[in-house]
Amino acid sequence: MTQPHDPYPGYAGHQPPTPHMIPPGPPRPVDAVASLTQGWKALASNLLPWVLAMLIFLAVFVVIMVVAVVPVALSETVSEDQAVALAPATVAALIIAYLIAFAIGVVWSLNVYRNAVRQVQGESVTVGSFFQFRDLGIPFVAYLLVSLATFLGMLLLIIPGLVVAFLLMFVPYLAFSRPETGLSGIFRGSVEIARNNLGASLLLVLFSLLLGAVGSITVIGIFITTPLVAMMMAHASLQGSGDRMLYRP
Repeated sequence: MTQPHDPYPGYAGHQPPTPHMIPPGPPRPVDAVASLTQGWKALASNLLPWVLAMLIFLAVFVVIMVVAVVPVALSETVSEDQAVALAPATVAALIIAYLIAFAIGVVWSLNVYRNAVRQVQGESVTVGSFFQFRDLGIPFVAYLLVSLATFLGMLLLIIPGLVVAFLLMFVPYLAFSRPETGLSGIFRGSVEIARNNLGASLLLVLFSLLLGAVGSITVIGIFITTPLVAMMMAHASLQGSGDRMLYRP
């Protein structure tokens, strides 16, 4: 007897596919399109904390900049003698403000990398997750070393800097997914992923540039494209290193 057509495949034994954990294993080939797709699904599953955290970060950054600029603006309204007297205090305020802004920016960036890895792996991320200082030691050193290596490479006619940035683009994510391998293991892992998946890695760079451009054009789009790029890169790094991750159908 022919079975009647079921218009609701999610019921009566026809369960839709559910997310499942991919266990750790050997390095897997990186698929840039799959990383973009899985990155989007990971972000869509928990978008609100990312948007709220970005708004808080921008608000704090603006307040710091205003506090730094106001003394300079006020000094221009007083007499020349008074302005000279205020100059040292103004310079000190500017230096302190910029150092605070830099520190907040670094902590924010590191937590973006960490939370992208966590969310791709299926862990819960909240607004408070973006303002944590624990376990940032190795990732912070790795972050500084990547920045320094890229800067020095840029001084050598730009091309070496681009090559370094390309080979080390997975370091910030591996620093959180594989901190037990140490700095040498983290850097070596990034280079191996990029070299073994050259085409996919280049496509990831292209996707990142395109998403960044779209976010900049629409302004408000950065609240979507910024975490999306992080999710995409986190997925690619976990895929390329063979770490566990949550597959979302």
